[in-house]
Amino acid sequence: MKIFGIIDLSTIDYPKKCSAVVFMSDCNMECGYCHNYEPMKKNTYDMDPYEIYKKIDLTFADAIVISGGEPTMQPNSLKEFCKIIKKEENLPIKLDTNGSNVDIIRELIEDNLIDYLAIDVKCAFEKYSDIAHYDGNNIRNNVKELIKLCKSSNIFIECRTTYIPDKMDENDIIEIVKTVKDCDLYALQQFDREHSWKREYKLLREPTMEELIKLGGIAKKYINNVFIRSKEGVVHL
Repeated sequence: MKIFGIIDLSTIDYPKKCSAVVFMSDCNMECGYCHNYEPMKKNTYDMDPYEIYKKIDLTFADAIVISGGEPTMQPNSLKEFCKIIKKEENLPIKLDTNGSNVDIIRELIEDNLIDYLAIDVKCAFEKYSDIAHYDGNNIRNNVKELIKLCKSSNIFIECRTTYIPDKMDENDIIEIVKTVKDCDLYALQQFDREHSWKREYKLLREPTMEELIKLGGIAKKYINNVFIRSKEGVVHL
């Protein structure tokens, strides 16, 4: 199992829970604003899933978050690690994903291995090639399918978008929220240029809280539960 980091205790990655976070390596997208891209490229190491489990200090954690990278790029390791956590600790598991690999997530849900799914919906789907360097033609249907699957399986489903003003506008948000309107939570996240890995993104403007709150108001027309996540904290609209 290839990973590039472990956080023993986080209060922000699993809402309303203290969690340990494991960052799995490899990704099939290449978002220029990703905070984890350079650490993943520089610090990846390969370990047995059980060895990784034993390295995590779970003293104060009451949940596990599996993030990336894109965890579904390592389907066998991902499934094995989830089985270990469930068998050894029986903790709730949150999976962060870009929504590109529906079949793998379906298997995890059918095997009762995850409790919370968070999907990064990057932008309007026709812009995926520019922002994520990925063909977004299937992502819309994937996201809809994953939401339907989670709702029918009693899995909490969050969708979230990092808003980049120079790359996106309110039409992106309208398109996204119309697609994800049946999710349990939609989060608008503040783009952070300082921690972007591509120089192009380091030069772009960050959104203001006023912009994010305005866009959150648009999202509220379609989704009841809307959060703003910014450097200043979390705002529940």
